[in-house]
Amino acid sequence: MSTDRSAARLWRQATSHGGTGLLNAKVTTPVTLLAALLGYALDGSQGAMVVGGLTFVSLPAVTMTNALVQYMRAGSLREPGGPPPAPPPAVTGRLQPAERLPLPGRSYDETTFWGALSPDERQALHAVAHPHTYGREDVLCREGGPAGEVIVILAGWTRVSVADGPDQRIVAFRGAGELVGERAALMVKDRSATVTAEGDVQVLRVGGRDFAAFLDGNPRVRGVLEHQVYRRQTERPARGALPEWSGGNCTVLITDITGFSSPARTDADRRDVLATMYRLLDEAFAASGLVLSDLYQEDRGDGALIVIPPTTPTEAVVDPMLAHLAAALRRHNRRAAEATRMQLRAALHVGPVQRGPRGVSGISIITTRRMVDAPAVKKRVAETGADLAFVVSDFVFENVITSAPGFVDPSRYARVRIRLKETSLSAWLTLEGGESQLRAV
Repeated sequence: MSTDRSAARLWRQATSHGGTGLLNAKVTTPVTLLAALLGYALDGSQGAMVVGGLTFVSLPAVTMTNALVQYMRAGSLREPGGPPPAPPPAVTGRLQPAERLPLPGRSYDETTFWGALSPDERQALHAVAHPHTYGREDVLCREGGPAGEVIVILAGWTRVSVADGPDQRIVAFRGAGELVGERAALMVKDRSATVTAEGDVQVLRVGGRDFAAFLDGNPRVRGVLEHQVYRRQTERPARGALPEWSGGNCTVLITDITGFSSPARTDADRRDVLATMYRLLDEAFAASGLVLSDLYQEDRGDGALIVIPPTTPTEAVVDPMLAHLAAALRRHNRRAAEATRMQLRAALHVGPVQRGPRGVSGISIITTRRMVDAPAVKKRVAETGADLAFVVSDFVFENVITSAPGFVDPSRYARVRIRLKETSLSAWLTLEGGESQLRAV
C-alpha cells in the first residue's frame, strides 16, 4: 500500500513539475513518437514502429524516474534545518510617522469639517491620513471612479463639476477645511462628481475603512459629517455655482518679473526666479494675515494674477504686505547671482471680477494688466534699477494709500500716465530699492 502511495505521489510531482527536470515528459513524448515515424519512413520497417511503441509504453517509468530526480534535487537544495525564512514586511504605502507632514497651525472656519473638529480629533484623523499636494488642474477624484477615500482640504481651492453632455458643469467650489469625497464615508462605491485643483492644494487623503474606524472612535464627528452632507444637499449654488465673490468688487494684484525671458537666464534660472517670487509673495501675504493659497491665482508664466475677494479689505493687501515684499526682494537681490536677481513690477486695482468655468474676467483685470505693462513704469524701473515697482490705480491711491496707516507713505508715490493700446489713464507709482527718488512722470 505504501509503495502505491509513493508511486502516486511521484506521479503527481512529475505531472505538476514537468518541464523542470532533465527528463521532461512533455519533451520525451513527442520525441519518441517522432523517432518511431522517422524510423519507419527511412527503411519502411515495422520493427521501428514496434520499438517506438515499446518506448512510448515505457513512458510512465521514465516520468517516475524524472519525479525521483526532482525530489532528490529539491532535498539537496533545502536548508538542513531551522524555521523557514520570514516573508518580507508588507508595504502599505502609508507614510511613516517621521515622514508625515505636521498638523497645520492655521485657523479654519468652524463651519467647515476640519474647522469643526477638536484638536484631539484632528490629531486622530491625521494619524491615519496620507498628506498630498496637488497642482493646478490636477484631479483629486473623478466622476464615476471608485470612492475609496475621503479628502480633507487643508489649503487651496478646488472646483466640483459634473458631466453635462460633452462639457463639465461646475456645481460648487470647495476650499480650506472642507471635506470632499464623503461618499466613501457613506460606503457608496462610485464618485458623483469630479474635483479639480484650482491652484496648489494641500490635502489629507484617508481611506474609506480608516475613516469609518475614525468615526467609530469619535462618535461626535459623525454628527459633524451628517450636518455637512445635509448642508450640501440643501445648499443652492450661488450665481450658477460660482464662488461668492464672483461679480463682486475684488482686489486684483498682477505681478510681472522684468526681463524674465532675457537670454542671460537659463531655463533653470527662470524656474528658480519664479519659485522665489511665489515664496516671497506667500511670506508677504502671511505678514498681512492672508493665506496666499486660499486666494484665486493664475500663473502667467513670468508673473501671477491674484484675486482677493471683497470680504478682504484692500488695505490688508497693501499694508504691511508691500513693505515685507520690498524688504524680502532687497535681501534676495543682495545675495543672488546676476541671473537670478529679480526686479518685480506689481499693479493693484479694485473692480468687478467674474469667475467662469475657464478662469476669471473683467475690465478690472484688463486695466491692472495694462498698468503693470505700461511703458512709463518699465522705463522708471530701467532708470532706477528698483527691486520693486508698485503701481496702483487712482481709486486705490485715493481710498487706501492716502489714508492707510503703518508702513504706507503716500509721499513716496508719484503720478504716472498709463498709455497702452486703447487705454489712457492716470495711476500712482512707488519704487523700492535702487535709486528710488521719484519725480512726476
